[in-house]
Amino acid sequence: MTETTERPLPTPGSDEVKALFPNRETAAAADFLLERREDPPTMDEWIQRSRDVFGKGNVHSQRRLREVRDHFKVDSYRREGDGKWVYQLVGWSETPAGDNLKISPKLQAEVFTVKGRFCAMCGAGPKDARLQIDHIVPRSWGGKTELDNLEPLCQAHNNGKKAFFESLNPYGDALAHAIHRPNPWERIGELLKAFADKGEFTPAELIQIVARDTHKGDPKKRLRELRFVLGWDIVSHRTKENGITAVTYELRAWKPWPTEGAPEAIKKYERDRKRRKEDDDA
Repeated sequence: MTETTERPLPTPGSDEVKALFPNRETAAAADFLLERREDPPTMDEWIQRSRDVFGKGNVHSQRRLREVRDHFKVDSYRREGDGKWVYQLVGWSETPAGDNLKISPKLQAEVFTVKGRFCAMCGAGPKDARLQIDHIVPRSWGGKTELDNLEPLCQAHNNGKKAFFESLNPYGDALAHAIHRPNPWERIGELLKAFADKGEFTPAELIQIVARDTHKGDPKKRLRELRFVLGWDIVSHRTKENGITAVTYELRAWKPWPTEGAPEAIKKYERDRKRRKEDDDA
């Protein structure tokens, strides 16, 4: 029998950590998680640590903590008692930065071959604009460097998307928690739950982002199905400020996900509804 030894984790504050994370604040975040492996900290504790060390603690500090996942596997879960989200460094990442940051020439060719040599937003081709390959789900939200999560964008739209996603940093943890669920109902539902846990309403634009529906997908329809098919209590709110209407959603109560999965439960409801209609028309 062959024995295997797991790669030991670095010591907090070591040169190895500094070499992995050139950004000082990200290196400090890694040190903090390494120190607190047995007592996982909350995001608020990390922001306070960043404020103590660097004199600042803000949305960029939140992103630095998530960037630790470039090299380490960091699990997040609700702590018993107060229900706050904590971050526990559990080992080395299975997709380290060397694999996750660089897009190899082979993968670039595969993206352009499969998804076309044009911008996924505006349709510009190589004769009209410089094309770049973009992560559909950002790495800071756990997006991987693989074909399904990559698409071509022109430089202008790639820069615009990065600026837009930067503006969503305050919601990064909730988005990262929800966006990898296997279907739009669960992605929307888990986002609503993440905000409800904090006693907050969910901005409508975030529903659109996590739904990631294609073709005939409709996030508003998914919300209705969560309400009327799966029995969730969701209330919409409209507020107007400076002539701009903002829509948010309040999750008041929810039920466990169906054992057969949300998509199958919705399909069954639609089949039964169609059958009842046919019986009524007969």
